[in-house]
This record gives sequence, structure tokens and C-alpha cells, in this order.
Amino acid sequence: MRKSVCVGILVLFIGSLVFSGSIALAQQKLRVAAPPWIYKKFPLEEVMDRFEADHPGVTIERIRASKWSAPTYIAEWKTGSTSFDVFVGGSGSMLSPIIVGDWTEPLDDMLTGHMAPDKFVGGFLSAGRYQRSDGSGPYYPGIPFVGEVSIIGVNTKLMKEAGLWKDGKPVPIPSWDEGEFFDWWNKLTAVSPLGAHIQIWDREFMQYDWCGAIQAMTGTFLEEDGRGFDTSSDAAKKWGNYLQQMYNERIGVWTITDASGYSKWKTGAAGSFYAAQGHIMELVRITGDESDIAYIGWPGATEKGSIIWTHSVWMPKVCPVKELGKAFIREQVFSPHMQQWSFNNYGKLPVMKAYYGEGIEWFQDQMPTILAIANASKPIPLFKDIDKYLDVLQEYLSQAVHGRMSIEKAFNRIQEESKDLDFTDIRAL
Repeated sequence: MRKSVCVGILVLFIGSLVFSGSIALAQQKLRVAAPPWIYKKFPLEEVMDRFEADHPGVTIERIRASKWSAPTYIAEWKTGSTSFDVFVGGSGSMLSPIIVGDWTEPLDDMLTGHMAPDKFVGGFLSAGRYQRSDGSGPYYPGIPFVGEVSIIGVNTKLMKEAGLWKDGKPVPIPSWDEGEFFDWWNKLTAVSPLGAHIQIWDREFMQYDWCGAIQAMTGTFLEEDGRGFDTSSDAAKKWGNYLQQMYNERIGVWTITDASGYSKWKTGAAGSFYAAQGHIMELVRITGDESDIAYIGWPGATEKGSIIWTHSVWMPKVCPVKELGKAFIREQVFSPHMQQWSFNNYGKLPVMKAYYGEGIEWFQDQMPTILAIANASKPIPLFKDIDKYLDVLQEYLSQAVHGRMSIEKAFNRIQEESKDLDFTDIRAL
């Protein structure tokens, strides 16, 4: 009798531990890796502490991947082992080799509850949707957790001097009609010592400069057959000619490095800047007054979007603690604190729509515009020959917008020199 009582008490004790989760999570370790900039610009260590506190018995190993390239891990994955369980970070181009190789854990089953697809900013979630390597349909080999959108930031002081401010808001560019378009820009040019508009025309950002406006104008920036960016439609010709005219008439200042673009914007002498929303905020770090800038889009951008880019959280397929890793992602990476802290401190955009309201500590009045444009936006496709294609674009598109080549000639050269490239997109857009 005494023995059976002891056994009964032991069973009840074990049962209570199982119910509380103590045994289920006891002695478990989760290895979370991220590059140093993620540790700096997100409260990653703080949310790791929170996860450990919420799950007694779980410890997190914090890994700083100072110099990382996703394919370098393939060798260890081939042996069935991995040096980390969750990786926080990685753009589409960085992750594409391991996605194509089917080395990442599908995370489709995580898109439920507060992470259901309709809860995400549409443009950002679309950047995480890829084609399965076996052709069986789209899936999510990682989930975007932070986003950027190419958008126009305006200098409010100069906008007011130009008469382009009404009811406490910037007067938007009225339309793509040539007369209305240039009338607006000429007003801003007249009061902008450095120029009315800055764009960065380096190898990376030229994609956003070209595609963002055409996306806002037509709802797509691709050729009808999907083989590259639009360089044949009436909209593309219009945008090319507008860019050339803006440059020739000194409305626009095109820089060839991002550092030059940022430094010119931070002088406070330029009327506007087309860049990621966070880089536009850098003017405020100089002036100390967030009301010194506001956001607008190209005509049609709030309905048809712009260009976005993201970083994703992902797990290697050989991760031995997948459910624990998913719990960390769900509970902490996509928590309001993780997402809003980064925006409040560094201007990085949350990927969840609900996080654009309460909890945002600055630019609250600008969030509806930013959210509307980001929600309708699209990422640049991950063409198989994207690097070769960018070589062609950098050669001819840059010459055209700087007035050294006609738009028609540039289009012809681009189409001719890219005709044999592989425009298969590994994303499922």
C-alpha cells in the first residue's frame, strides 16, 4: 500500500511537470545566429532573455556570424549536422543558393494566428515566397521579419517655401502628365539650393530608381514576357525621358554612390530624396526634429506600390530542435517589441500591419503613407542571370539617365545584350 502511494505521488509529480512544460523543455538548447548588424539594430539579446524566462530549462546560445555566406554551411548540412538552429537575417540574393538547393526548413505551417498571411504587409511577405525546386508549387523557405521600401522623402521646410504644403501635409505630385509633373518639380527646384530631387544610381539602387516609378505608374515593372525590367512600353519610355529631362534641367541630382546621396540629403539643401525610408530619416538625426521630413510616393504608389526588400528568419532543414526554433520565431522574432524597437531606434519597418499603430514612437503621422506603399509593393525578381543583367543595365541605363545616350538607344542596347540571359525567377511572385 505504501509503495503504491509513493508511485502514485511520483506519477502525479511527473504529470504536473509535463503539464507545466518543465520536462518538455528541460535541458534544451537553441542556437540562434545573426550577423552583428542585426544584434545592433534589433533587441535580439533581450528577446532571447525573454524566451528563456518564458521557458524555464531552455538556454539560448547567441552566435554572431561576423562574416557569413549561406552556402558555406552546406558542407556541414550534408553530414546531417548544423552549427546553428535559427538564423535571423539574409536577403533574397544571399539565401537563394541554399533555397535552390533545398537546404532550408519550409515554414509555411507558421503562417497562422497573428502570423497569418493577411496580417503581414503584403509586399514584404511576397518577398519570402519561392518556387519549390521540384516544381510542386510555392512555399516559404524563410519568413521576412524586417522590410525597407523605396519612397520619396521630402524636406518640409523647402516644400513649404515652394507652396507645396497644405493642411499640414505635403502636396503630392499630381500625376504623370508631363505638364503637371514638371510644374510640381519646378516649384521645388526654385527653392532647393542643391536640387529638387536626389537619386542614387549605383549598381544596386538603380533597380529601385527605375522599377519603382514604373510600378507606381502601371502596376508592374517587368516586360510582358517577364524577361527583365520594362524597357519597351510607353510608360518606360516616359520614365526614361523624364529622368533624363530632370537631370538635364538640374531638377535631379544623380549620385553614383550611396554615401554621396546620403551626404547630399543630410545637408538639408535638397528638396527630396528617393531612398529607403530609414535612410531618409537620417536627415532628422542631423536636425533633431522629425517634422523636418515627410513621405510621399510617385503618382499611383499608394495603390500600385513601389519596390521593397527584406531580410528573413530561417532554419536549416537538419535543425534538430525545429519546434523549439519555431516557437522562438513566433513568440519573439514576430513580437511587437522586436519589430517596433527596430523602427523606433533605426527606422527599420515592421512586417506586420498591426505594428504600424500603437507602440510606434515617431513618424506616427507618416505611417499610413509608408504602410500603404509598402503593402502594394513588390521585390525585385531573383533572376538566375540577375548579376549579368545588372551589368548590362549599369552600362546603358546609367548613361541614358545622365544624358550621355538617348533613351531609345539605351533600350535597344539593353534588349540586344540581354536576349540570351536566363530570366527564370526563383521567387513565386
